[in-house]
Amino acid sequence: MLKKNQKDSVKNDSTRGGRKISIPPTVLFSTIARMDDVRKAVTMDMKAAGDLIYIVGLTRRELGASAFFRWLAQQQTTPGHVGGAVPSLDIPQALNLYQAMNKAADQGLLRSAHTPTRGGLAVAFALSAMGGDLGIEADLAKAPAEDGLTDDELLFSESNSRFVVTVAPENARALEALFQGLPCACVGRVTEDKILRVKGLRGQKLMTAKTASLRKAFKGTLYGI
Repeated sequence: MLKKNQKDSVKNDSTRGGRKISIPPTVLFSTIARMDDVRKAVTMDMKAAGDLIYIVGLTRRELGASAFFRWLAQQQTTPGHVGGAVPSLDIPQALNLYQAMNKAADQGLLRSAHTPTRGGLAVAFALSAMGGDLGIEADLAKAPAEDGLTDDELLFSESNSRFVVTVAPENARALEALFQGLPCACVGRVTEDKILRVKGLRGQKLMTAKTASLRKAFKGTLYGI
């Protein structure tokens, strides 16, 4: 058995402003793989204004048990609803996508990469922009997606085997060649102004937010702001 001080040390504990915060216990799965050259590791933060933003992988109508629908339930907007179908997995296509992603990283084509697993594309855009302290301009109408999706479904679906990546303009053609025949499309570019601008399917302004405001909301639960 663990002694008390040992038991405390395995919690997800943190101290912010002199106040101890303990995150509730969660199941954690860690996957570890050997990387031959750590210099080829790709981080999630966007790197430079002018880089192009690509969405890799197909967005489907898969909002079941999503962060978006949990939020809606908390607001009592959709009481009793969980969002329909949960994300499924197309194993053959997933394997092809991951192999192409591996080649893109190995060839040094990717400036950044993040997977929109929790919260969908909206959260992936926000986290990557916040990480690089940059802005984005994106058009959801260009995103690879199944037919008939709404703006909300495109923004918040948590479909598997997808990535938001950025690439220098001079490497765009090489990236597109790697993903030929797979769902992959350029949806926008990185900007200097630290504002997220996302257009909807009909070209309307769907999302406009300053990265500073997003960062404050993101860290608010830890810092109590």
